[in-house]
Amino acid sequence: MEQILNYQDMPPEQRESALNALSSIGFLPAYGKIRTMQRVMDKSVGDKMPQFYFVFRDMELIGYMFLIGNNKIFRAFPWLAVDNLDELPMRIVEPLVDIAIKTWNNEGGSIINADGSVTEKSVIAQSYKQRLANYKRGIGRRNENECR
Repeated sequence: MEQILNYQDMPPEQRESALNALSSIGFLPAYGKIRTMQRVMDKSVGDKMPQFYFVFRDMELIGYMFLIGNNKIFRAFPWLAVDNLDELPMRIVEPLVDIAIKTWNNEGGSIINADGSVTEKSVIAQSYKQRLANYKRGIGRRNENECR
């Protein structure tokens, strides 16, 4: 069965294996390589962003959800968040979205966008709720039989 693990909770050998497997499921950092990602991920602590989640099925990496929280801090991860939820079955998507909503709501504060406008982090949590509702209606994701 599937298992969702936070990078912080993984033993070193599993971390390295997961990082090496990311390219096989379509993820590459925007800058650098595995060691660059590892340096960033090693900085994650407690319940604060960034948080990095990996999804395994029988020890094989099938998914990821990286909650960065700031698109200007890490060159390797120039996104607020990045994931492959659209490729995963709903039984995995729902708990991952719950994690994202909780994390964004707990983070609090706001983000200054590229155009100078401000977005409250709670709005991003709301966008995850909407995304899940869309997925449940079959909008924006693969059919269940086409998922990883």
